[in-house]
Amino acid sequence: MASAISFQAGKAFRAGWKGFSRNAGVLVGFTVLAAVVLGLLQAIQYGLVAAVVVNNPDAVGGVSLLLFGIALLQAIVGLIYSIALLNGGLRSVRGESLAFSDLFSKVTEVPNLIGLQIFGTLAVLLGSLAFVIPGVYLGVAYVFAGMALVDKPQSFVDALTLSRRLVTPHWFDITIFLLVVIGIILLGYLAILIGGFVSVPVGFCMIAAGYQQLLVLADNNNQTDSVE
Repeated sequence: MASAISFQAGKAFRAGWKGFSRNAGVLVGFTVLAAVVLGLLQAIQYGLVAAVVVNNPDAVGGVSLLLFGIALLQAIVGLIYSIALLNGGLRSVRGESLAFSDLFSKVTEVPNLIGLQIFGTLAVLLGSLAFVIPGVYLGVAYVFAGMALVDKPQSFVDALTLSRRLVTPHWFDITIFLLVVIGIILLGYLAILIGGFVSVPVGFCMIAAGYQQLLVLADNNNQTDSVE
């Protein structure tokens, strides 16, 4: 039997950067916009808390409900941001030129993304409690589930399963690849935080390129098995 073809991190980095370069203005602009919106919501929260503490401590109950509403809005904005960059990264890597509005074409997947995050987090947590190693394995194995979710219609359970199936034959290579991607994003934030506006969408594009490569590898390996 022929051995499976290995995952090539360098190829994914190059493809991810090329995809980002194709739509850099749209991806960076959207990241800046999301940061501004989240920052404004955070400032409103701090302002409300300060106003209550200083001027009217008796209004804590009513303000708490308002603060909860703002926190919920922040969470929704964060989910939309994630879906948009997952979608934008994957389409960029696949050679599409995007308009700003194109990033929102998968926004209806937000409920699925919530289920994915909750289920995936619980699975990783339970795995970590079971001798740690299963949690570490699942934490890496589920990393492409979001890409699978925006790639084609499917449940969050199917997306998690697909990600695990794609990653498992290349788990160690993918782990190293992800550590480098995380390093790139962190280096961007170290550049007075401004670099994060670039490094975050670059990271999404590199993850998208890794996902795309795994799809091709899985298809090629399946064809090899069928021939044999």
